[in-house]
Amino acid sequence: MKFYERVISDFGGYEKCKDILSQPNINFIMNAQGLREHMLEYRREHNIFEVGDKVVVKAEPFWPEDYVIHTVEQEHIGKWYMSAWRHATDEEIKAGKRLEVKSEN
Repeated sequence: MKFYERVISDFGGYEKCKDILSQPNINFIMNAQGLREHMLEYRREHNIFEVGDKVVVKAEPFWPEDYVIHTVEQEHIGKWYMSAWRHATDEEIKAGKRLEVKSEN
């Protein structure tokens, strides 16, 4: 089990972590940013997309706009739609664009 999975499991699961982070003043009680980072790794691993996540086009780019990083802006986006996207990597977020990658099956 990966460390971030264990952390999430120890808190009672992904949905429980979301509930914990929604509590007022949570930043004063615990390392909320650390938990958010573990949850992002979990979402990247399991193709879960939340509002605010940074994503890029999964397929080979056809035009320059395919290199743009987009932000998920609404909840309950259909899986058929999100199957065309993947989470942006930390390096891509830092660069502000989709980077060249090898095959993404």
